[in-house]
Amino acid sequence: LDGDRQPSGQPSLSELGLPNQFVAVFTNGYDEGYCSNLKEFVIGTPEAQIYDSEFECCTEEFADQKSGTCISQLDGDRQPSGQPSLSELGLPNQFVAVFTNGYDEGYCSNLKEFVIGTPEAQIYDSEFECCTEEFADQKSGTCISQLDGDRQP
Repeated sequence: LDGDRQPSGQPSLSELGLPNQFVAVFTNGYDEGYCSNLKEFVIGTPEAQIYDSEFECCTEEFADQKSGTCISQLDGDRQPSGQPSLSELGLPNQFVAVFTNGYDEGYCSNLKEFVIGTPEAQIYDSEFECCTEEFADQKSGTCISQLDGDRQP
């Protein structure tokens, strides 16, 4: 693949491939798996489930992915680490704490894979409530910094 089409060098493959046709790619196993709409993957794996969006593919195929590889390749506006608030993308009024990279880098999310993927987690009505309850002593301020501007202290 060209450097600009490789998963590691491209945050999203959506503008280079087939429109609204994303499949899961397991070339390097589940933990390094991602979704692609490049023709070679879509046509090359006829048995694969085809999704309308990269986001849908990631949440359906890689919901339990601990590495976060698939989600990390989404465009910044759909990616937890690049988005100040996930409230319009996920489940309404269902936020849970995400500790994937530890407490200091933790944040709150309402994306389906986190809410459903951690059934033991406390569910909060708002991202703000989740941050203040779960990350009150967070020195990095990661959780609070991801809130919409009008809700930041």
